[in-house]
Amino acid sequence: MGAGSYVGLVGGLAVALGIGAAVLAGAGVAAADDAGSRSSSAESSASTETSSAQTESEKADVADKDVADEDVVERKRNRDRRATLEKPAKKIVAEDEPDEAGKPVATEEEPATEQEPVAEEAPAKVRQRVSSRAISNVVSAIFDVDRSDEPADPPESALALTLVATARKEAEAETIEAPRLQVSDSLVAADVTSFPIPTGVEVTPWTPPLQWLQKVPVLGRVVVTPTVRLLHAIPFVGDFLHPIIGFPIDHDAPAGVPQAGSFIVKSFDGTKIFVNFMPAEGLDGDDEAPTILSGSGLGLPGSTTLDLMNDSFLPHDVIGIGALREEGYNVVTWDPRGEWRSGGRMQLQSPDFEGRDVSHIISYLATLPGVELDGANDPKLGMVGASYGGGIQLATAAIDHRVDAIVPTIAWNSLTDVLFPRGTVRSGWATLLSSVLVLTLSRPNEQILPAAIKGILTGQVAQDDIDLLNSRGYADQLGDITTPTLLVQGTVDTLFTLAQADINARALIKAGTTTKVLWYCGGHGACLSSYNNGDLIDDRTLAWLDHYVKGEDVPTGKQFEWVDQNGELYSSDTYPAPQGMTSVEAESSVPQTIPFVPFIGGSGPNPLIITRGLIPALLGLPSAAPAINAVNLEVPAATETTHIIGAPELTLTYSGTGNAKHVYAQIVDDKTHLVLGNLATPIPVELDGETHTVTYSLEQVAQTLEPGQSVTVQIVTSTFNFLNFYSWGRITVEAMSVKLPTLGAAAVALEAA
Repeated sequence: MGAGSYVGLVGGLAVALGIGAAVLAGAGVAAADDAGSRSSSAESSASTETSSAQTESEKADVADKDVADEDVVERKRNRDRRATLEKPAKKIVAEDEPDEAGKPVATEEEPATEQEPVAEEAPAKVRQRVSSRAISNVVSAIFDVDRSDEPADPPESALALTLVATARKEAEAETIEAPRLQVSDSLVAADVTSFPIPTGVEVTPWTPPLQWLQKVPVLGRVVVTPTVRLLHAIPFVGDFLHPIIGFPIDHDAPAGVPQAGSFIVKSFDGTKIFVNFMPAEGLDGDDEAPTILSGSGLGLPGSTTLDLMNDSFLPHDVIGIGALREEGYNVVTWDPRGEWRSGGRMQLQSPDFEGRDVSHIISYLATLPGVELDGANDPKLGMVGASYGGGIQLATAAIDHRVDAIVPTIAWNSLTDVLFPRGTVRSGWATLLSSVLVLTLSRPNEQILPAAIKGILTGQVAQDDIDLLNSRGYADQLGDITTPTLLVQGTVDTLFTLAQADINARALIKAGTTTKVLWYCGGHGACLSSYNNGDLIDDRTLAWLDHYVKGEDVPTGKQFEWVDQNGELYSSDTYPAPQGMTSVEAESSVPQTIPFVPFIGGSGPNPLIITRGLIPALLGLPSAAPAINAVNLEVPAATETTHIIGAPELTLTYSGTGNAKHVYAQIVDDKTHLVLGNLATPIPVELDGETHTVTYSLEQVAQTLEPGQSVTVQIVTSTFNFLNFYSWGRITVEAMSVKLPTLGAAAVALEAA
């Protein structure tokens, strides 16, 4: 395939994403996922054996992975032993827990001692890491990249494979045993140092096929190089074309001055990771600069936008490469494993895989001219990135203490809780994310996509799929992180909600890690209540990096800062902020009955998302909105300025019949008619004709109520983010009450805009 075909593929991908093909492709996403939970050795072997004629090099790679797999099993045993000895507190699921223990309060009227089992019975956390691996195969084929370390793609289409894999999994559901997961369980051991710091990392230089055009006398300097620089200044375009055109050459740079370039790093298991290095601006001779690793979002290649001040995909959520280079930082990006030009299979930003990949990159950076060091094999460096690029920071810092500072933006704690909260399926995002994997030709763990499509279509997920996601997570290793951490989370994020950052923050603070929390209007969603221009994110990110990476005496602000629905910035000296003495409460005992009707009369999507641009509109599809088919509880208007910060608590007394397992609760601002945070929270129900009373926490919010301002709590049976067509019945809400958490006036400070 030639360069023209590659460009055509990229263009087609952009169009497909733009017209919402993601929704249609969601079903096809499941195809590559059915094997991911198998043993590492089986996974590496089975994945690589797609080709009938396996080369000696491939066999050697598999042998290497078998050795790594033995390490996986031993590390798993170590971790289990540590868990037994330490008897850690029960896992906190913020959205389910109004109390300190993090457990949802759920009671039955008859018998009084019976507890709602949802919190424990909900599928174990599905660690869903959405990475885009699709294009990696295509690009590798185009440029003849050595892929002996990665499995070949099957000739069948993704959709066909998905359907076959899903059917096969259904047939085998009763015979699959837990041992299938043993080898692929987390490599993370109790001791962070059990992963030795890599040395002598093998690196292969890389030259883009069309770079020679820039060296053509006169024409190269005058025409080709300026064109390449222009392409790299266009969001996405330069990143997609980089495998063909490379970086623009600085024809006037003195000899020995670092220039932007790419190379391939061989990771611990032989997987080849494609890496980009962009030096800080103004480096001369023997000058050195600290380095920032910037992780990409799901489905995106490592960014190569040398001069852009803002991120291409989320311009108001992540600082741009150009801004970092201008501030004196080298910037490094890479294609995560299983995506674009990197080999292997995506493992959801696992410390055991993607985390170790980054460790190898760090070790190689320590050998490069222009990279400032803290010590031998220890670069002075920090990390930034959003979503998938946020998760990799926590995964890396958990196993490699050479990282001096991290700024995980809109990252997660548990993909299980994210995708399957309280036993339901977040089908809106599951469809979008799966579609990204399919459309970008990503190579995820073979088990991921079949699990996704099964969940979307049936509302069910197998335990072995949940175990896979849990085994790939970093939640149980947050206590190992010593790196100063700035957690940035979006108040309107309908995928990785505020609860995810809250759990991460509490774990880090408990471990004694220097931690700051920033909530802003953004994330995986559309900011509809105010406007976010990204200045706050850039300012806080640079302050954090300058202080902890450069070592400058730069103030980093209070431990907790948040932006409310009006765009006002507030702060508290501590996280979490001290709660007020009283909460805002309301209750009703007027019975109301509503039917379970998919979509019609339900919550979302909010049509206002189309006013925020193409990408926010796509990310905002799962947003909630005021519903017609709803039971309403009006909360009395505030009598003074009141800050609602945290998770409201809902108590519901109900009865009903049908097969539905959940209703959804949301809070509507009566002034703007926007749902707080654009979020609807699943509430498990049992429609057996009997009366039940349960109490659950709702999604965390950041809302300021001025005197006279009120909100309304709604119970709905259908919301776009959890849309399904297999639930039916009716529910009668006999009584309901809500408590909105408030902050004490002394704990809140209004910051300058």
